[in-house]
Amino acid sequence: MTRPTQTDTALVAYLALLTSREPAGGLLEIRYRQPDSPGRMRQHWHPAAHPRGAAREILELAERTDVYVGVAPRRHRHGGRSAIQRSWMLWADLDQTDTAAHMATLAVAPGVVVASGTAGHHHLYWPLAQPLSGPEVERANRVLARALHADTGAVLNAATILRPPGTRNFKHTPATAVTLERFEPRAHTAAQILKGLPTDPDTPTRTAAARVSTPDVLLAIEPERYVQAITGLQVPRSRKVSCPFHQDRNPSLHVYPQAAQGWACFGCGRGGSIYDLAGELWQLHTRGPEFVELRNRLRDLLLPNTTTPRHESAPTGRG
Repeated sequence: MTRPTQTDTALVAYLALLTSREPAGGLLEIRYRQPDSPGRMRQHWHPAAHPRGAAREILELAERTDVYVGVAPRRHRHGGRSAIQRSWMLWADLDQTDTAAHMATLAVAPGVVVASGTAGHHHLYWPLAQPLSGPEVERANRVLARALHADTGAVLNAATILRPPGTRNFKHTPATAVTLERFEPRAHTAAQILKGLPTDPDTPTRTAAARVSTPDVLLAIEPERYVQAITGLQVPRSRKVSCPFHQDRNPSLHVYPQAAQGWACFGCGRGGSIYDLAGELWQLHTRGPEFVELRNRLRDLLLPNTTTPRHESAPTGRG
């Protein structure tokens, strides 16, 4: 019998922390990119109480493609908010090099820190002594994100998926390791974690569309056109297509007619602008340095003959 490696052990411990306290029937969602079609994702499900089986599949998939897991356990086989009753974790997504300085301002340091394979990018986790509902965890995550100047795209949906340790980040060539930098899984209450932080969680957070301060020709493109180009899905007269972010047998992603309206999935709760769609599919942040790459890739795809300068500064608004 092959003995487990240190990577195996760390991954199992991480997965167990996410889901092991979930009542019977909970599921761990594994989502991964199809190597022959990087824009499309597939899902697999494992019992939350058996993280070893999930870890084995994750490590096998990670040899050839990007792999993600649902931070909150699912109650049925669906990748959206509707499958989530509770979360045993708060989390934040930092894409800055001064992670330690931001963490020092918190009453409770994150118990788990995962380096996501891009220099300076980290996923932070706080185990909860008592679980929170989906809406509660989204509000708490928003407070943490604002305090940390973190990306809000990974916290405003309780159905967030993040890279688990032991996998590789294929956005880079060669692919880079996703590593577990800290694992001290002491649980705290949400009140302890958020102590002293400004709590204004119900203020709407600006999306990528709102953060662009100058006129942007990409934001004027009709959603039907960019949805087809980015996803490869034809938009029918009903204006509904199968959402690429979850198993969607009955198309639930609505493509609105006006650019300002964008798109919205009524199954998983995702939606927004052209940047939100492409950023989610391509795993690029809609703020910070990766925004420049995101915008350039969209221009190459949709506006190949444009003469607009390609190297503007990234927006600095804090989601």
